[in-house]
Amino acid sequence: FSTALSGVEEEVLDPIRATLDGKEVRCFICGGHLGDLFNDGWIYRGTSAARTGKRYCIDGAALIFKPEGGGEDVFGDMPPPNRVIRYEQSLYRDA
Repeated sequence: FSTALSGVEEEVLDPIRATLDGKEVRCFICGGHLGDLFNDGWIYRGTSAARTGKRYCIDGAALIFKPEGGGEDVFGDMPPPNRVIRYEQSLYRDA
């Protein structure tokens, strides 16, 4: 993504830190984390991100896909239907 949608707010940071680390992007209503905004859009030549200089990296779990032809919404935090997902335990957390 190269532009923010309505209802999305960006973290306010000094320009140097925002360039190096990116900014957090949150839901305006609930404050939930949606992803990050990076100022490296210029790298992606031929895209709208190159024109704006901004690259929104939105977490898949924050997305709801709405099929063009109608049908049920697909929530990004759900595994695909008829698909077995094998999760591996984290190396950094005790079970």
